[in-house]
Amino acid sequence: MNLKQIDKIQKEIRRRAFERKDSLRKEQEKMQTTQHTLEALQEVTGLPPTELESIANEVSYASKPYEKDFFSIKNQFLMVFGSFGFLTFLIWMLILWIF
Repeated sequence: MNLKQIDKIQKEIRRRAFERKDSLRKEQEKMQTTQHTLEALQEVTGLPPTELESIANEVSYASKPYEKDFFSIKNQFLMVFGSFGFLTFLIWMLILWIF
């Protein structure tokens, strides 16, 4: 390897390491914010922590984007044409096997 490639690789490693650190920091902040919210709600409502965590899990599960997009037009096309392609392949293999 030449020095330019090694330098480029080193820069990319550093960039990804800092991105990962930033991502982990943001995730930790989100978890702390959620925990503080649950503690405040426990004081205000008097609900047990398990009940509040259950509510938080329900909200988190309901707001996941991939579940909302499951029946999108794009995904429907992918499922239909993927199935069509697979069936076409099976029929082609059957024809080759018979003849």
